[in-house]
Amino acid sequence: MDAVSRNPHARAGIWLSGLLSALVLTSAGVVPARADQDPPARLLYVVVEPGRISASNILFSRTDEFDLAAREEILEERTGNAVAAFLTNQRILGYSVYTASWLPLTLKAGETVEQFEAEDYSAFVLTSKRILNFNGRIGHWSVTRR
Repeated sequence: MDAVSRNPHARAGIWLSGLLSALVLTSAGVVPARADQDPPARLLYVVVEPGRISASNILFSRTDEFDLAAREEILEERTGNAVAAFLTNQRILGYSVYTASWLPLTLKAGETVEQFEAEDYSAFVLTSKRILNFNGRIGHWSVTRR
């Protein structure tokens, strides 16, 4: 039996140095990530049917539906990698993959939409009365009056 195998402190030191080396190499990016650990680039697909919008959430492997109101029509649709935004004749809808939820905002009387965008994890809407942004990471609309 050699000196290392007889000394428990030496064995612990070798084990700790191996663990430390693995952590350093992993944090330095030397150890490649497995393919199943990388999230897909697109986490959301949307299906629009009469009276209903379905958000296919890849992150949580689920589908979340939103029923439109009577006489509500979709005027515009924008989708990003993890967010969807819809402009209807009655409201603005935001969907977040990360919260797996829909969040509607009612349009004000006489309010017109001047700019409407969605990209990656966010949506932006500029109206005649408000500046709106939707944070898809937390599923929240920010509203500022103009």
